[in-house]
Amino acid sequence: MLIKDQWLSKVTGINCFNVKKKNFLFKHNRKGPTLITYKAEKKNKNKINPNFVKIGENIIFKKEIKKNLNYKGENLLLVPSIKSEKKKLIEICLKNMKSSRFDLDKRISNKLIKKIRYNWVSSYFLNIKKRIIYSVKVKNKLIGLLCIKKEKANIIIDLITLNKKFIGKGIGKKMIKFLEVNFTNHKNILVGTYKENKKAVLFYKNNGFKRFKTYEVYHCYEK
Repeated sequence: MLIKDQWLSKVTGINCFNVKKKNFLFKHNRKGPTLITYKAEKKNKNKINPNFVKIGENIIFKKEIKKNLNYKGENLLLVPSIKSEKKKLIEICLKNMKSSRFDLDKRISNKLIKKIRYNWVSSYFLNIKKRIIYSVKVKNKLIGLLCIKKEKANIIIDLITLNKKFIGKGIGKKMIKFLEVNFTNHKNILVGTYKENKKAVLFYKNNGFKRFKTYEVYHCYEK
């Protein structure tokens, strides 16, 4: 069964669908450029349509929130974002995010990837009721963004990015600790990244995250 991705179709100008069925040895006869995405747990042994190409492995990490921690951010400040920062935050995301499934699919043009990313990040500011967006600052300089969603038991990191100049300085570790200290009424922190993004995988492992689930992501892309 195919479910149309209305948002992605509108942004890209092509027919975008998601597979909502475990077995999908199907043929489609849709005219024009088409992108069909299938995401399945790695342990799933279902047959894959030969028209689909494996793009990567999406790893979901989980970290239990420890209680009674103290947050010492020193010069690091995380505050709810304001509208006037939106443009700058989008610029930081565009320059420093290179690990989506679209980036991993070499058939998709850089121009289209940039368009998807711009609209994707912009959309976070439109549905603010479901998310908390933090501006990450050092000495009052805006250097990154942390976007989370709250569930009953878990905090989900929906988007996390830093200016490349500040990576490797311990800031990411402090951002994770900030969440642990400020959301003690939740049980876990969940975050997803791609196996191919080795730096991100190593970062989460080094900060106490454990692999929770792994999904294989496939694209059927016809221009």
